[in-house]
Amino acid sequence: MNYAGLIDLDALVDLDSLAVNGAGHYSFFAFPISTLNEHGLPSDIDAQQYIAAVQSAGVPVGIWLNSPVDDTGYAAITHDNIPQLHDVIRGLTNFSDSYASDLCERLFRESSAGGT
Repeated sequence: MNYAGLIDLDALVDLDSLAVNGAGHYSFFAFPISTLNEHGLPSDIDAQQYIAAVQSAGVPVGIWLNSPVDDTGYAAITHDNIPQLHDVIRGLTNFSDSYASDLCERLFRESSAGGT
């Protein structure tokens, strides 16, 4: 699957509300909260496109900003969607196997250096 669209803001899952009802989060992408844009998403276009690619494949994605880790937000799903997420990630042909981890490292490195 090859995808370069935008995150569907209206389709984002409210993970904080689900957590109140006992649903756990399964994070698949981390980013510095200090880099959020006006929509509460990572401002990096590569990060947005990765999250959008997963979301566009039908995985209900949410952005979790109230994490216990300082200055860290996550693109996450509920535990029920883990198998679907793994299938989708395997099919993301325009992203290498280490794409998410490499991108996370870059975003945190740039954030700690004072850049966005």
